[in-house]
Amino acid sequence: MARTIAVIVRCDGDSWAAWSPQCPGLAVIQPTAAELRNALPGALAGYFDGHEAFETEVHLENELRGVAVRVAQDQLRWERHLLAERIAAALGVEEQAQAMRSAPASSLGDIVYATVLPADTIGWLTHQMDVDGDAITVALPVADELIWTTTLASAADGNTYGGIEYGGIVFPATATFGEVMQADAAPRHIRV
Repeated sequence: MARTIAVIVRCDGDSWAAWSPQCPGLAVIQPTAAELRNALPGALAGYFDGHEAFETEVHLENELRGVAVRVAQDQLRWERHLLAERIAAALGVEEQAQAMRSAPASSLGDIVYATVLPADTIGWLTHQMDVDGDAITVALPVADELIWTTTLASAADGNTYGGIEYGGIVFPATATFGEVMQADAAPRHIRV
């Protein structure tokens, strides 16, 4: 069975860069997106010395008003793109933008918002994170115009990911963000 490698792709100024949490120390930089797309398979094969089968899962990051917005390039990328537009609209309101830019930073020092859909699992997101001291803020669509957010952070001691504890509830890596959001919206105390 092929190993899945999460590849983060970003345009940085005059070049395109790609890296992967599953490939520490590997960074591929090319002047154009097309050249990066062509160079990436060879760089990954070289990283694994051609001894391991792998598939890539590409996540495109774009810088928007002081934060990086990450959109998985999967079969649901259009829905994720619409969510990215909601994030961009929220960043257009200064007090919301200030709050969003105060989220914990990733291991590279960026504030990252990942476009997450209700069926995405915790494991799918943590697979995109560095093991040591990384943070990513989940943005999930709610109703027509709202976004639910929460931040996940990896342990600074390099622990691997299992599930997460959120609101006093432990969720396994297979739990969906829809389940996490529902638990967050549910009342924890009932006053009689």
